[in-house]
Amino acid sequence: MKTVSPGKVSAAIAAALLAGSFVAGSVSAKEEKKPAPEAAVKIASADNTFGMQLFKQLHKSGENTFISPTSIGVAMQMANTAAGGDTRTEMDKAMGLEGIDAKEANKALMAELNSRDGVKLAMANSIWADPSRINLNEAYVKETQEYFDSAVRAEDFSDPKTVGVINGWIAGKTNNLIKDMIDEIPENAVTYLINAIYFKGDWSVKFDKAKTKDADFHLNDGSTKQVKLMSRADKRIRYTTDDNVEVCSLPYGEDEKAAMWIVLPKEGKDLDTVVNSLSAEQLKTWQGRAWERQGTIKLPRFKLHYKETLNDSLKALGINKAFDVDQADFKHLGESKLGPIYISRVLHEAVVIVNEEGTEAAAATVVEMAAGGAAPPKPFNMVCDRPFLFYITDKDTGAILFMGTCYNPDNPD
Repeated sequence: MKTVSPGKVSAAIAAALLAGSFVAGSVSAKEEKKPAPEAAVKIASADNTFGMQLFKQLHKSGENTFISPTSIGVAMQMANTAAGGDTRTEMDKAMGLEGIDAKEANKALMAELNSRDGVKLAMANSIWADPSRINLNEAYVKETQEYFDSAVRAEDFSDPKTVGVINGWIAGKTNNLIKDMIDEIPENAVTYLINAIYFKGDWSVKFDKAKTKDADFHLNDGSTKQVKLMSRADKRIRYTTDDNVEVCSLPYGEDEKAAMWIVLPKEGKDLDTVVNSLSAEQLKTWQGRAWERQGTIKLPRFKLHYKETLNDSLKALGINKAFDVDQADFKHLGESKLGPIYISRVLHEAVVIVNEEGTEAAAATVVEMAAGGAAPPKPFNMVCDRPFLFYITDKDTGAILFMGTCYNPDNPD
């Protein structure tokens, strides 16, 4: 990292640099786990609901979508911590944070997620600021370090190399799955608030590669494409069904604390309709009704890459003042000689790779701040050879780590 002369570094950044960086993904030795703290469960539930609403805003018929509700929630809450007045009130309402101590809750959630030992799950946060453009509020920096474990970096935003430095940090936290998150730093950008999340888990029961076969996948427009369709038959796959969908769970690791849930519309049913009616409560209902039973799951190998600017979708959910230079109140973030501070862009990028071994997924969110008991049921046969919904959950907190629609799977090989 480029050094910045002491005269240019604000007291807040200097103190943060001395305090050191957050190191994500440390794994403690196996021990008897207590239930997740109530605060962590509450903030995860808020993130899930907010993420679900955002997912529906981003959804486009026939196009793959993949996001991390947890990453977006954490990054936006870092921004929310700097907000005041009506800006804070509006963000709290849209993000479901009313009645929640978001700072304490995020501290609890991050501690939970970064302590998983059945899978590799790591989350990291950082703040990047140009001391020539903003004097960060020392109190805000201390809060983000205490409650979000944020690393703090001072960089010259006018130097083109800084784009590579920031992207390098994100790549390092996502196992190089996300390499080019930002393409430029605008002249009025003063601060970047960044969350990165990385997940890698082996299936509790892996798919047998010998059973993977070429098969047709039916696309939304009625055409087909060749995919590698994995297959697994088992006596204990959690599964449920209703009039519209089939749902099954594929857990990761020996402790099975994380799982991918597959939601497949029944023949003749439409994935768009399923997505449009989604809610966090609906997912809970499916999960609560899923019981272990004998059956077969066939799932394509696939890789999805999704990148989107979230501004319009966030505004549609009621976050407007934060994006308006004339109304935004981010005085708690700091002061800029360029003028009032507001959110100029919220960027999100996510990648997932699914194969016979398991799943690797990563996401990053960048908030750019600028100035200016019955009889055994019959065996099921769930063949995902048409568009489907999927999401990855953390069992203890209930957090939806990732979720997506797969309309057109690309082979990860």
